[in-house]
Amino acid sequence: MCPPLPPDDLRLVVESVGPLWQRLAGCRVLFTGASGFFGSWMLESFLHAGTQLALPVRALALTRDRSRFSQSLPHLAADPRVEILESDAATMPAPDGPVDFVIHSLFSPAPLAEMEEHFFSATARLLEIASQKSARGCLLCSTGAVYKPTEESRPISEGHPRFERGDPLSYPRIRSGIEDQWIGEGMRLGLPVTVARGFAFVGPRLPLDGQFAVGNFLRDALLGRPITVHGDGRPVRSYLHAADLAARLWHLVLNGDPGGIFNVGGDRTITVGDCASAVARLVTPTLDVRILSHDGRFSYYVPDTSRFDLAHGLPAPIPFSEALRRTWNWLQIKIRR
Repeated sequence: MCPPLPPDDLRLVVESVGPLWQRLAGCRVLFTGASGFFGSWMLESFLHAGTQLALPVRALALTRDRSRFSQSLPHLAADPRVEILESDAATMPAPDGPVDFVIHSLFSPAPLAEMEEHFFSATARLLEIASQKSARGCLLCSTGAVYKPTEESRPISEGHPRFERGDPLSYPRIRSGIEDQWIGEGMRLGLPVTVARGFAFVGPRLPLDGQFAVGNFLRDALLGRPITVHGDGRPVRSYLHAADLAARLWHLVLNGDPGGIFNVGGDRTITVGDCASAVARLVTPTLDVRILSHDGRFSYYVPDTSRFDLAHGLPAPIPFSEALRRTWNWLQIKIRR
């Protein structure tokens, strides 16, 4: 069971989005992946903004397992403004009533071939429903993994080469294809579709199960064992706190450029090794850091966010050290439950 998000983090989201929230008054928003990292932050910040600003809002939370969603996020499942839709996204019936905005953050752990088929079917169905309901905003939460790896030490812009249809089947190629489907089919249907390519993040509800390096380090710290770096620690990353992520995604939902694609992430670089050391210092006494390889491959996975920054002009995000501290404090609350 996940505890609620920290009040200070939710307050940051509400303040960062500011007057744009008024565009949601009386609206009904459909969330896919509502129990995931992106989806739950978007859903909970949406409800919090509704409460703080006295906005009449309603949410449709799509999940394949109602009981699991209710057990994982009971405070969201019990909110009377939330209607839980138990269905596979690929075959979901069109909801009764309006769908004013769509936030698509679906994830599938299936093998690649099944994942590709499911993602395309689910996205096609979602666009069909959005068109039927004349949705006013449609955001796809994508990933910076669509970009081909680079060893150049400079931020990756939206024009950087992506994985494409002719490349071998992979998760990045699948996500790149979903972007093309979202923009191409969405524009054909006359929908205001936007894509957010997310990079690396830290914050409450970040998975600790192997997909994210900083999540793995936090898991090691919670267990009181050495922080293990599966590599030489040289790869360069940048981390954005989840509250700043949610604020940026809401800006794209409510004031996005139809057909636009935006990188979303941090701009302050840190090596994976230094990130591991920062996590090790969260514990007293400081934990050891174990480097497993001294012959790793250098990579630079840092977004160029100038396109978003020029369009939306948000304040500087939470510094990494503070973002890490907030995440650690929330994890302490979670393990005490």
